[in-house]
Amino acid sequence: VPLMLALIASRMGLDGRPLAKLVNTHCHSDHIGGNAALRRAYGCTISVPAAEAPLIDAWDERALLYDYADQRAERFTVDEILVPGSTYTWGDLEWRALAAPGHAMGALVFFNDEHRILISGDALWQRGYGIVMPPELDAAALPATRATLEMIATLDARWVIPGHGEPFSDVA
Repeated sequence: VPLMLALIASRMGLDGRPLAKLVNTHCHSDHIGGNAALRRAYGCTISVPAAEAPLIDAWDERALLYDYADQRAERFTVDEILVPGSTYTWGDLEWRALAAPGHAMGALVFFNDEHRILISGDALWQRGYGIVMPPELDAAALPATRATLEMIATLDARWVIPGHGEPFSDVA
């Protein structure tokens, strides 16, 4: 945990300033696993997608797929529920929350129209996207992934900040 906190402080350019808000695109353990430690270190609020907030509140490890993936995360509480179709202001920029089911059925992506920046979570990586659950686990996941990728294509993003890997501009 100390190494993670030092890495975040150095890579986020906080320069001693507190981290005020932590926004999650979805609630898989590799994305929310540090939430509790970050709250302890910075006192930040934690925001999660509306469809996944009840799973976090109940800490339903089966529904969150932690059991399936043999992963763990420290429990935390949700301060803000992010609703698809809503607009949020973070870092002096407006971000539209867009439903992005597929990799995680309750996932969101965030798009800034002014600069055409997409925060894609695991819905889009530079050369792919996050794992899609097999039809035996969720028959709707693959069609939802396709619909999400088609929606992302309509955004005409200039830059993508993915959930894994470096930001990229070769969006097509």
